[in-house]
Amino acid sequence: MEVLRAVILLLHPITAVAILSWMWWQYGWKRKSQELKGESRREELESHQKIGERILQAAILSVLIAFGARWYTGLGLIPGSLHGFTGPLGITLLWITARWGRNSRKDRVDRTKHGRAADLLIALMFFHSFLGFLYLFSIL
Repeated sequence: MEVLRAVILLLHPITAVAILSWMWWQYGWKRKSQELKGESRREELESHQKIGERILQAAILSVLIAFGARWYTGLGLIPGSLHGFTGPLGITLLWITARWGRNSRKDRVDRTKHGRAADLLIALMFFHSFLGFLYLFSIL
């Protein structure tokens, strides 16, 4: 039973690492977008937007997995660490970033906000991951 508990608790970190890698790759768009022109830029922009939406959905799923794992293993639904409290905050920031990204075609201000929010999101992503790494030792 202890092995099953550990596997269930590790589902969130495993999915989170995959999502964080995906987000880091997506963040490379800032550099890539400056090099592209014309039709290829438009196609890559559409791909960037679709991937951003998928990342948001995957991140929400990962947070739901974390809450489900806490409930299943008897730890309760209320987070017991700074890592747990920053997860829903990060999802909120990711949702806002995605919303500004959707509006960035029409509004230059939203494009600037989207880029700056992405910068903040990447920094917070590393902070949250580090807290999760430390928290993993306390629950396993």
